Amino acid sequence: MENYVVTGGAGHIGNVLIRELLKQKKKVKTLALPGEDLSSLEGLDVEILTGDITDRNFIFKFIQKGDIVFHLAGIVDIANMTYSVIEKVNFQGTINVVDACIENKAKKLVYTSTVHIIDPQQGDVLYEPTSFEHKNLVGNYAKTKALATKYVTEKAKEGLLDACVVYPSGVIGPYDYRISELGQVILDYMNEKLVAYVRGGYNFVDVRDVASGLIKAAEKGRSGEGYILSGQYLTVKDMLKILNQKLKRKKLPYKIALWFLKMVAPLANLYYKMRKKKPVFSAYSLYTLNSNGNFSNQKAKTELGYSSRPIKETLFDTVDWFRQNKSELIKQNKSEKKKKGKKNV
Repeated sequence: MENYVVTGGAGHIGNVLIRELLKQKKKVKTLALPGEDLSSLEGLDVEILTGDITDRNFIFKFIQKGDIVFHLAGIVDIANMTYSVIEKVNFQGTINVVDACIENKAKKLVYTSTVHIIDPQQGDVLYEPTSFEHKNLVGNYAKTKALATKYVTEKAKEGLLDACVVYPSGVIGPYDYRISELGQVILDYMNEKLVAYVRGGYNFVDVRDVASGLIKAAEKGRSGEGYILSGQYLTVKDMLKILNQKLKRKKLPYKIALWFLKMVAPLANLYYKMRKKKPVFSAYSLYTLNSNGNFSNQKAKTELGYSSRPIKETLFDTVDWFRQNKSELIKQNKSEKKKKGKKNV
């Protein structure tokens, strides 16, 4: 039986990928940081080893001959953390994984990059990047992921290993155990804490479709090539309208001026740190929502057989999942409180 290795397996994409691999009766092992929250993997038949991709000696023992490796581990950052911290994980960690795959003769490496490394000025429609210049990219997250993607691609094109890259757009969906940034937006809206929204939008993709795309890339992806795994472009306003359908609401929050949010964005990071919550907005997220999000997934469709579901289905399923699995984080709405009050009289 082929061995499937997943770094970042407890994360949003990672745990969904593992679930899909197990459905296909694959043997899977993943690594976890010491003390990492593993609730997303609870009850799954997966081998979990404690380690770190920045530990070169560990990674060279972790990845073995013939492994099919999905490298997802990394720091996703919209608050512009210190460059050296992100670079150590996203770039140096990826170097370790690639070098281990080469040295130990792994069968295949699929690296999860991001559409954020694609120059939004490329054109009206954005395709897979052909160069990985990082100096002009916005944010340390994009810059470090570009460096890592370049390293993977160069080693593959040199013929040193069989590796391809996938570029997911804005990932959203169920099984969001750690509450991603987009998941926090949905939770806040469910709890009526999102009192305003800003113009703009982005291309959002279901996490389950990304997981499926990763497996297809392992099966059919050409070495040295990249594949955009995008979904559907949606404005923030239209996303809230869809959520209103699910939540049976009519009113939308107030639309707030972009200039005002840009002015207060520097204070937002401090606020979210104090509240110990994922940031709903930052200067980087505002930039992203107002940049070109028209990503073409035609290459992935043609070469991999990739497909993505309607984002309405994703949003509905996400609300249902939060209700079933994170009910303690969801405030009862007024109508529910009234019903319970009557029953107790």
